[in-house]
Amino acid sequence: MRLNPKFLLFFCVLSLFCLKIEGVGCPSFKIQASSNQKKDVAYIVNTLAQHSSFSLLQYKNDLEKAGDRVRSVPPFVFFAIVLTNGSTKANLKKLSEKRGAPYKRFCSGFTKEFQNEATKPCFDKTFDGFCKSTKLDTKKMKPIFLKCYKSSLERSKGAPFAPFIEAIAQ
Repeated sequence: MRLNPKFLLFFCVLSLFCLKIEGVGCPSFKIQASSNQKKDVAYIVNTLAQHSSFSLLQYKNDLEKAGDRVRSVPPFVFFAIVLTNGSTKANLKKLSEKRGAPYKRFCSGFTKEFQNEATKPCFDKTFDGFCKSTKLDTKKMKPIFLKCYKSSLERSKGAPFAPFIEAIAQ
């Protein structure tokens, strides 16, 4: 039995299309960042947590430069770096408990990146990989994240992902 070449081509294209939709072709989540980027992530979180709002003014330029250097790090990778280092994770928790202006600015800085991640075809696999690599319960974290995502679409200002960051910091 000989198959029609047009049918084979159609079948191959359809199969590839379906793989992308289903997320089967999604890469595994990996904490990929340079050692300098990991140091910058730790510097940002640790500095924000260890200083008062007023004293942070003297670190403003250094924090902005570090932020620019880690801008290419995806948000789930950023937080995986934080959560896989005990002292940085403790400082994220400390920062989230302050709930002051620096924390709100920190959280609001991730809004667009988290929104982009939530709309990617590989979101579920990425989120599950993030939770697995950071030992978070996906079943608890995903509803919090999705509620924050929905909130971020409804309002243009504020820190809609702050509850998610607070949850992962615990």
